[in-house]
Amino acid sequence: MDYTFLKQKPFYLDDEQIAWVDETIKSMSDNDKIGQLFLFNSPANETAEEHLDKLDAIGLKPCGFLLRGAVSKEIRGKIEALQNHYDIPLFIAGDLDRGASNMIMDGTACGHQMEIGATGDPELAYQTGLICAKECAAVGANWNYGPVIDIDFNPRNPITNVRSFGSNPDNVLKFARRIAQGMRDGGLIPCIKHWPGDGVDERDQHFLASINSLSMEEWDNSYGKVYQGMIDDGIESVMSAHILLPSYSRYYNPDIKDEDILPGSLNYDLHHKLLRGKMGFNGLIITDATSMGGFTEIVPRSQAVPMSIANGADIFLFCRNMEEDFNYMKQGIEDGVLTMERVDEALARILGLKAKINLHIKKKNGTLVPPESALEVFEKGEGRALAKEIADKGITLVKDTQDLLPLDPNVQKNLYVIPIGDLPGYHNTRGGYAKLFVEKLREKGFNVTVYDEEDKEVAAEIGGSKIEDFKKKYDVILYFCNVETNGSDSAARITWPGKRGTVPGMIHDVPTMMVSIDNPYHLLDAPRIPTYINAYTSEDIVVETLVEKIAGESTFKGVSPVDAFVGLFNADK
Repeated sequence: MDYTFLKQKPFYLDDEQIAWVDETIKSMSDNDKIGQLFLFNSPANETAEEHLDKLDAIGLKPCGFLLRGAVSKEIRGKIEALQNHYDIPLFIAGDLDRGASNMIMDGTACGHQMEIGATGDPELAYQTGLICAKECAAVGANWNYGPVIDIDFNPRNPITNVRSFGSNPDNVLKFARRIAQGMRDGGLIPCIKHWPGDGVDERDQHFLASINSLSMEEWDNSYGKVYQGMIDDGIESVMSAHILLPSYSRYYNPDIKDEDILPGSLNYDLHHKLLRGKMGFNGLIITDATSMGGFTEIVPRSQAVPMSIANGADIFLFCRNMEEDFNYMKQGIEDGVLTMERVDEALARILGLKAKINLHIKKKNGTLVPPESALEVFEKGEGRALAKEIADKGITLVKDTQDLLPLDPNVQKNLYVIPIGDLPGYHNTRGGYAKLFVEKLREKGFNVTVYDEEDKEVAAEIGGSKIEDFKKKYDVILYFCNVETNGSDSAARITWPGKRGTVPGMIHDVPTMMVSIDNPYHLLDAPRIPTYINAYTSEDIVVETLVEKIAGESTFKGVSPVDAFVGLFNADK
């Protein structure tokens, strides 16, 4: 094989590194080569040994694992066990949109990308990428499936939302460049997603193959601009999603039928002609999770598994069933859907990226996983200070047409708080932030009554009491929203508690305000709320900072990176 492409951007390998790639490929059996195409999720409730036993039983040696949800010492031990099991060093990946905390429970949650975008300071994005990389390096992780470079064009899209830097392509590129550089400088490989671009459709590719419906010109001036900028900077990897781009599919195949248009993860033209051809991307392509509904909406899984690699992806992410998907890949080779030449090309990029960050040298030296002393990074507080700064600069006062803020316990003593949502979600499995919010308000000297549907007396006050009686008892009605998709919802919208009894019906009688610590678009459902705040991230430090700002201890500094008024003529009134 001609390895010239490994000497070019983004690999820049030297002869010694290329020799390792070549020697490794030549030493592998076909079965081992095929196994290296897979990267699996290693669940937090499964030990390394349990997962490895399953893989050994079917003779599959993957290229890596994605880990979630354990404290740093446990994660480090699991990574060490995984790395020690294989001769070829592993990618150890995380899905870390807002910091290392999604993998490492005592790691930093710096804030969703939209919160960072609201600060207006790209250097905070750089620092976020850097601290994420430092914490990942301390446990032996080396690859992050981020940043998200989707553009939040559609406020009803339930999956991009606060994961995006915003709706302005130039700002998305500006912040994405800096957070990726921070990761890179800390030794963590960034991976931009979700090719060919989420945020136009209002549906979720977890459930179906969604559509980026922009024209070629519109796409070139938005998503294309962002992807091209990241490619020009030398981005190492791209995650290809289950999203259709009909304008370019029809351009490359004028006679294609609508029902035959494939999502990015399976699309030869979007991979080879657009991404690698027109845009010049030479790095590694990984599919998005193949357990998603969008992956098999158009073709059967038995075909989709080998087709994904044959049509341009280098790594197959996750599985529905490890043994079955492994067999589907091997059957695809037997049937001629996938050639071993294409497998070798994918392997060259997989091993080339491993060589770029010297995983083979670290394997030889026994330094793939640092000593336990490296875990001291989690005790230094550097990440928390950064998260606090991002919260302080990002939380946004969208409107206060009644000049209500700040609240003063000597003036607005009695608050009636209505939690909305606040359940565990897809990107935050905890929920229950209203309790902390109320606790912090009480610490500031406010009397707080919390709506509880089970408490008939308290619930009746907002739902059917006399307005004049309510006014005598409460100074402010405060809606606390923590609404995000929970993994099976197709929308992130307000569901009013109490069978509509909590709908804002006294905004002209009692000062009323709303805060959101996730979805920034709740004015869609409550456009006349006169005071509205977006905090973007459901984390303790964000809630604490939010209460400080409500109480006037800190000014609001954030600027919304999206149209929080959702284009409505009455939402800014």
